[in-house]
Parts: sequence; C-alpha cells; structure tokens
Amino acid sequence: MWIALGIVGGLAALITILLLLPVKVIIKNNDRNEFIFRYKYLFKTFGEDPDPNAPIVKTLKSVTGVDRLNKLAVKENIDAEGLIKTVKESLSMVVDLLKEILKLLGRCKVTRLHVTIRCTGDGADEAAFHYGECCAVTYSLLNVVNGLLKVRKRGCNVDVACDFMGDKPVFRYDVVLKIRASRVLAALWRVAWAEVKRHPQEK
Repeated sequence: MWIALGIVGGLAALITILLLLPVKVIIKNNDRNEFIFRYKYLFKTFGEDPDPNAPIVKTLKSVTGVDRLNKLAVKENIDAEGLIKTVKESLSMVVDLLKEILKLLGRCKVTRLHVTIRCTGDGADEAAFHYGECCAVTYSLLNVVNGLLKVRKRGCNVDVACDFMGDKPVFRYDVVLKIRASRVLAALWRVAWAEVKRHPQEK
C-alpha cells in the first residue's frame, strides 16, 4: 500500500517538475544570414536537422489542424466540403493558433537579445546616413519589445555601429525566449480541442 502510494507520489512530483521546467526557443541567423529556429528542453536542443516528416512534427500538425493548410489538403477539402466551409474552417484554425501564440508571447521572458549591426556605404556620408536610419529603426523596435515582453537587462546587447572601411553591411541577431512547458502544453491542448470541435467525426 505504502509502496504504491510512494510510487504514485513520486510520479506526480516528477510530472510536476517537468511541467514547471522552461522551454527555450532560440531564434537567430548565421554568418550566411540563414534563419535558424531551435527549441531546447531538458538540456537537449531540437530542430538542428529539421525533418518535415518527423512523427512528432506530423502529429502536432495534425492535432492543431495546420496540415489542412497545405496545397493538396486545401484542394481536397474544397472538393469535399465546398469553398466557403473550407475558408471558414481554415481562418478559424489560423485565428485560434494566433491567439494562443500571442498569449504565449505575453508570458515569455526574453533571456537573450543580441543584435549586431554594421552600417556601410559607398562613402562616409552614406554610411553615416545608413547608421542613423538603423539606429532609429532598431531602438524603436527595442522599445516595442520591452513594452510587450519581459526582457532580461543583463541579456540585452544591441550594438549598432558604422563601418566606414567595410564593403558589406552586417546584421546578426540571437534571441532566446523562455516559457514554462506547462503553458506550451496548455496552449497546444486548447488549439487541439478547437480542432476536434471543428471536425469531431475525424478526431
């Protein structure tokens, strides 16, 4: 009896700890300006070799309804259910997904916000002009981000400079967002449940 209770209690504690641990979302580019998206959980980074046919990715697309947006699925839905119903269901799914993404963003904490910009031009005047434009845009956007999200001050490093001798401009960014796993799972559940209500006969 006590052994069984101990096992159940241990499992409950383990699940609680796993749900409270953070998921880190990594958004950055490399020196070839290629966009990189990664997420990290339990010291393991995922997405290093993106595979659109991975079982987890396919399952997530299915339960949230995202797989209905590909070209073939849209054509099949139009043939089976008509254009109006397909459009209404697709827009409903997109709206539900965007709502949850916005909720998650409001609860995210930006632990790293590194931006490096080097402005160049054909001459010193043009480089200085580009520098002024970049400063205006970058720091305006930074104020918006600080207003919408919680940004760790120690993790924020924005470096905008003029490179009079350079021949190519540089724009590098490295952003890390952190949010509890329980919030991600709750958002996923709400999106999946909304999809079930749209297509109860299929799920």
